[in-house]
Parts: sequence; C-alpha cells; structure tokens
Amino acid sequence: MDGLRSEAKNREIKEHLETCGSCRERYERMKRELEGEGIAALAEETREIDYLKKVRRRGLRKMLLTAAGILAAVALAIFVKLFVIGFPVDSYLITYMDVYEDTVRVGGVFYGSAQCYSRYRLAEQKDGTQKLVIYGTLPSPWNRDGAFNLEAELPEPSGALEIGGARILSDGTVISKLAGDLYRAKNPYIGDASADGRLAGALGIGAGLGSYQNQLQTSKEPYGWTFHFEDGVSNSAVFEEQMERYACVLLALTGNLGEVSWSYTVETESGPVKRERTVTEQECEKRLGAPVKSFGESPERVQEMLNILGLERPGM
Repeated sequence: MDGLRSEAKNREIKEHLETCGSCRERYERMKRELEGEGIAALAEETREIDYLKKVRRRGLRKMLLTAAGILAAVALAIFVKLFVIGFPVDSYLITYMDVYEDTVRVGGVFYGSAQCYSRYRLAEQKDGTQKLVIYGTLPSPWNRDGAFNLEAELPEPSGALEIGGARILSDGTVISKLAGDLYRAKNPYIGDASADGRLAGALGIGAGLGSYQNQLQTSKEPYGWTFHFEDGVSNSAVFEEQMERYACVLLALTGNLGEVSWSYTVETESGPVKRERTVTEQECEKRLGAPVKSFGESPERVQEMLNILGLERPGM
C-alpha cells in the first residue's frame, strides 16, 4: 500500500492478490481507508488555507479602513486649521488704536485678499510683556472678512501689551512702532556712520524726502550732520518743515550731535535754485519746549517728541 517494498516483492504480492479473494478484499478496504484519510487531510488543509485567507482579508480590510480613517482625520484637521481655527498672520495694517478706560480698541485690515480674520490671543513674551497675535483663515463661503475690530484689556501694572509693533503700557500710554524703532536706533556718537544710517533709515528720511549724500563734521563742536539731497523739490515750504522735524529727532537721538544741516535744489519759475538750512539744538528746544536731548531718554519720551512734532499719530 505504501510502496516501500522491493519491486520483486511487489510483483509477488500483486500475483497473490489476483488469486486470493480474502487478501484482495482486505487490500481494497485498506486502500479505501487510506484514500479517505488523504481526502480528509486534504479537506482539513483546505479549510486551514481558507481560514488563513479570511484572516488575511480581514486584516487587509482593517488596515485599509484604519489608513482611510487616519487620512480622513488628517484632512479634517487641515481643513479646520485653514478655514476655522486659523494661523498667525503678520501681514496686516493697523488702522486705529485707542485706549478707553481699561480697554484697548484695535482695528485693521489684512493686506490683499489671501487671508480673512479669525480670532486673536495674547501670547506671553520672554520679557513678561504680552503680544497680541492675530489669526487668519483662508477665504471661505462663511468667512470673507479681511477687516477686524477687537478689544483687549490693558496690561497689569509694570506690564505692556504689544500690538503690531506698538506697545501699550498699563497706564494707557501708547508707544508706536516708530518710537520703539527710533529709540533702539539711538546713537551716542555722530562719527559712527553705520549707526547714523540706521537712525536715518528708521526715521525714513530717504523714503520721505528723496535720496541724499551724507557729510559729517566731527573735527570741532558743534558736531554736525549735513544732508545733500539729490532730487529737485517743487514745494520748499513743505520740504523745510518736514526736514526741520527730522532734524529735531536726529539731535535728540544722537548723543553728541549739535546741529543738522541740509542742502537741496528747488524748482522755481526762473529755474532751479540751490538752498541751504541749518537747525541747532536751541531751535529744537524752543519747538519742543524742553531740552532736546531729554527726549532720547526713553521710548515714552521719544513718543512724546513725535506727538509734539506731528510726525505720527499715537498708536499708529
């Protein structure tokens, strides 16, 4: 039955089975039993294979469903982030800022139409001050508003609230971004050309009045700073007034500077005319009502000077 006998013995058994009915019947019975066991084993193996296939299919289905769930959750989180919660935005313009009792009122608009206003929060800074963080979202059918108007409480005593580069103190004093930038650009010595450039840049002289060449006088007192403007001027009165304001700021924030001069060409009916002007500390003190150097002692004093000169509205 199992084919393990020799070939000669197999022939002998085969010949015997042909003549012995009893042995032949026993052989056939054994053969059926073995075949039945083989079929049963095959069926069991088939069942095991089918079971493993089902397990594999269930595992693959579960894995695909899990992956789809994760992708759906990620897509939902991105959607909520971009269209509902929003993200910090710095590209906005403050249009007004005022203090009423214990409340700061702020309004502004986003540049362009890429973001819409969502919300704001107050973030604690390393120096203990708070910063107003504006959040924007992508435009959607339910939110297309690029303007915002909000209110926040004044900071605690000795604290400060930063909004768009401006700082609001606990007593309601507003220090504009320009005042802060100018105070940080304060220069103790007129001979430092790079520091002079930072201060003039923060003040925006070139952007406001045109390109110029610098000339410094550091050999004797009063030390001087002269601006030679290269572009022609159509209205000398406006030019002179603006440059006089700038000169007072430069004198206040440059430690040993004693006078500011400038030269420019004005276009008249008879042709271009060269003009020159000098402003001293004493002239600025008369305009400001206090020693000019005292306005460089703190950001608050710089803001006070800007307000007196009319260079900027508070909070803008």
